[in-house]
Amino acid sequence: MKKIVYVMSSNYSGSHFLSLIVGSHSRFQHIGEIKWLRKDKTDSSRVLCGICGGHEDCPVFSGISAENVDNVYEDIFSNVGSEILGLVDTSKKTFWAERFLQDQRYEKKFIHLIRDPRALVRRWFLDEDLSLLRERRKLMKSPLRNLKMILSGDELDLYIGKWLRQNLKIADFISQNRLDAFTVTYHDLARHEERVLAELMQWLDCEHEPGQADYWNFTHHGSTKAEYEWVNQKKTKHFDCRWKDFLNQDQQHRVANHEGVQRFLNRSAITMNKDGLSLYE
Repeated sequence: MKKIVYVMSSNYSGSHFLSLIVGSHSRFQHIGEIKWLRKDKTDSSRVLCGICGGHEDCPVFSGISAENVDNVYEDIFSNVGSEILGLVDTSKKTFWAERFLQDQRYEKKFIHLIRDPRALVRRWFLDEDLSLLRERRKLMKSPLRNLKMILSGDELDLYIGKWLRQNLKIADFISQNRLDAFTVTYHDLARHEERVLAELMQWLDCEHEPGQADYWNFTHHGSTKAEYEWVNQKKTKHFDCRWKDFLNQDQQHRVANHEGVQRFLNRSAITMNKDGLSLYE
């Protein structure tokens, strides 16, 4: 049976990095954030294929449309040929994956990719489009129910809450629906790439192929990330630890020792070390 592999994560967690590596396997196809196909939410600045500049003439996405969104995977499988066993969808959001839960045409696999909260707190501090009032409202609607954090927490508290809210939502979605899932951290993907890939591909019922990690050697249709261009040009691995210089020691300590963060990591059997989150160390 054909597979749909959903990468579930917060933004800025490395979902495209993970998808490109899996999509470099001869039996899998990276398709990026296919959720942008939705007619009512389509952002004109978003394109489904970074190589083709759109999808109308793309060999992977030609023929798909917002009007037939529920058949998008079938259309892509028809385009890519019978040798492709699975599609890797980096749409990340639970609402998108939930839309296809009852579709019996495919085997569905879910990867929960988790980035260190210290790294994402740094990224959110830099995001000028984030509204702190909006983040407080989102926390009010979430199961966290930490009134002190919601009502009087500072910017750091709100970003810790944002990380918790997003990852708890994914973890609960997987658990409540009893989904076939694989958990990986950005740290392990970057630092223990071969081990992660071997385990991940075995979970996907395929053997890890030599050279699969060097994704720049392959052509990947689908949405792309501009910040990966320097990696493509230098042909080297990149491990982002800029949060170490951005956050002061007190901020790093507050994130690392937050009760909610520690509770989530313990639940997921994840260790926080000096460089990031790991399932191995």
